[in-house]
Amino acid sequence: MSEFCTCGAKLVEDALFCHRCGRPVRELVAAEAEEPPAEPHPEPAVAPAGDAPLVEETAAAFQSGAAVRVGFLVAVLVQLASTLSALAGASVLMPLLLLGGGFYAAVLYMRRTGAPLTVIEGARVGWITGIFTFVITTVFFTAGMAALTASGDLGRAWEESLAKMNLSSDAIERFRKMISDPKTFAFTLIAGLIFQFFFLTIFCSLGGALGARLRGPRQQP
Repeated sequence: MSEFCTCGAKLVEDALFCHRCGRPVRELVAAEAEEPPAEPHPEPAVAPAGDAPLVEETAAAFQSGAAVRVGFLVAVLVQLASTLSALAGASVLMPLLLLGGGFYAAVLYMRRTGAPLTVIEGARVGWITGIFTFVITTVFFTAGMAALTASGDLGRAWEESLAKMNLSSDAIERFRKMISDPKTFAFTLIAGLIFQFFFLTIFCSLGGALGARLRGPRQQP
C-alpha cells in the first residue's frame, strides 16, 4: 500500500481511508457468510385416486353380503327340513336340524369366500342363520294363524293340537281358559316368540361355531 494518498496526505499504517479526503486506499472484500444450503423438505406422499385404501369388509356379520346370502339360503333349507320332520311326527329332531343348519352355514361360507372362520365368526354365521330361520318361521306362523282365524277354524286347530299332546284333562282346561282370555293369549304368544328366538339362534350359533372349529384350517403346532 502507498504511504501517501493522491491528495498528498501521509497515510496511517493499515488505514482503510484517507484521513484528509476520505478516499479508500485499498480494496475491501466483504466476506459474505455462506448460508448452509436449505435441506429439501420431502413432500407428503399422496396416494393415487385409484389406490385408495380398501376398508376390509366385516367378516361373518350382517355387513357381509356373503354371510347374509348363506344365512338366508340355509335358513330356507332348515325351515323346509323342520316342516317335513313335523309332518312326519319327528319334531324332536328340531335341535339337531338347527345344529346342522349352523354347521352347514359356516362350511358353505368358507367354501364360497375361501376365507377361514374363527370359532366366534362361525358362531356369527350360525347366528345370522338362526335369525333368518326365526323370521321365516314367524311369517309362516302368522300366516297360518291369520288363515285359521279368517276361516273360523282356530279353535278347532287348538283342540286338535291339545289332543295330540296327550295332556291331562286339567291341563287341557287351563289351556282352554288361556285361549279364551285375549290378554293371557297375547302374553303367551309373545313369550313363545321370545323363547323361539333364543332357541333357534342359540342352536344355530352352536352349529356354526362347531363347523368353523371342525372344518376350518388346521393350525400347525
